Amino acid sequence: AAARALAVKLQRGEDCEADARKYLQMGFSVPDGLVLAAIGNRSQEVPPCPNSLRTLLQGRANPNALDPLTQGPVIHSACWHGSVDVVRLLLEFRADLEAKEPRMNTPPLNTALAAGNAPVCLELLNRNADVQWKHHDGATALHVACAWIASSHNANLRIPPVGEEPRAVIAMMLHNGVDPTQAEGMSKGANRSEGMTPLETFRREIARSPWRNDENIGAEFDKTAKTIHILLEQGESAVKLKQTGNKAFAEKRHEDALKAWGQARQTWKTANVRGHHTAVLLNNEALCRRQIGDLGGSKASCKEGLTHYATPQIREKLEHNLAEARKPPPCATVEEITKQAENLEIRKGKAKKHKEEIKELSKKGVAADGKLYGEDGSAQKGYVMPGPFICPMEQAQDMGLGPPPEAKPWWVQKEADSDDEAPRTSIGYLPAHHPKW
Repeated sequence: AAARALAVKLQRGEDCEADARKYLQMGFSVPDGLVLAAIGNRSQEVPPCPNSLRTLLQGRANPNALDPLTQGPVIHSACWHGSVDVVRLLLEFRADLEAKEPRMNTPPLNTALAAGNAPVCLELLNRNADVQWKHHDGATALHVACAWIASSHNANLRIPPVGEEPRAVIAMMLHNGVDPTQAEGMSKGANRSEGMTPLETFRREIARSPWRNDENIGAEFDKTAKTIHILLEQGESAVKLKQTGNKAFAEKRHEDALKAWGQARQTWKTANVRGHHTAVLLNNEALCRRQIGDLGGSKASCKEGLTHYATPQIREKLEHNLAEARKPPPCATVEEITKQAENLEIRKGKAKKHKEEIKELSKKGVAADGKLYGEDGSAQKGYVMPGPFICPMEQAQDMGLGPPPEAKPWWVQKEADSDDEAPRTSIGYLPAHHPKW
């Protein structure tokens, strides 16, 4: 009876800390229902009761209690209905950060994303929540996040995706190591194999998102979506540069590899994202520099890489490379010294040839309004020179050079769905707590 009376107050949103303390003083155990009642219910506009919840947890309430409705861990209910304070409390008392929802086998981060609860997402990600999981149809965590941002399904139950927090969620997921080039539907046994990257998914969803035409937040949503679109583009570009460097390294083109990885790190820096991806690049650079005999550079790359967040596997590799770089180099034979000198001369020759090519190309273009064109003021045979190389006009326009292309909506791409397509009725990644599951 005492537990029922306390539960009734909590279900009304009464943060009755004194009653919770009195209940514990009577020597009663704490049933899972009291923990669930203190979380609140957003769909019924019942606020959470964080003070009462803290008291109950201090009284040995189970932070991994099961929700009788979904048979899932209570942290999922907190991510859907509760505030960031409630989720933080459960985690403080050692709730499982990766507890799976039984029907969909997804972690709390999936529930928070589907709820549009950006503050809770950031709390989970700041605690290094796993971002490498996949949905049952092969969608990655980043695909789910892109669907959340664009969809307005059940808008009354979701926090509108405006302001800086939605971009911060995507940036933090990239910081924690999610792959922005991972195609959807690539997992074993996936029911759907669209093969779309998160960027392509985002473009498709934005093109038909009702948020764009919302009277209250349409303009602000468009601004937020643009920043996320740029971030996803930067992420894809950085990963592709890393792959270019990996290929050059496999072909023993060490200078080209270091250049590509350096450009990738600069791209992540421009996006204001460091973390795992930067640590991977620095680990690659350390290994490459060690192979060409630059032990000082290898040690510097390892030390810098260890200052960034990275998965345990990457940290282990960085520590191994640092230990190897600190070892004294073996005594080189005359043949090895001669070969090193020859390789050095070859690298110098390539660098000199590259500079001469740049100088020759520069003679073919003149600066006009800060952009490079041919001597007649137009692109030469459909090509334009954006710096030390010549590229097709279409690529130059993508980089802001040459005559401006025909104006199109920023989310429209060649392969994007039609803007006239009917809005989707669901976002496709709903947890069991969702009324439309």
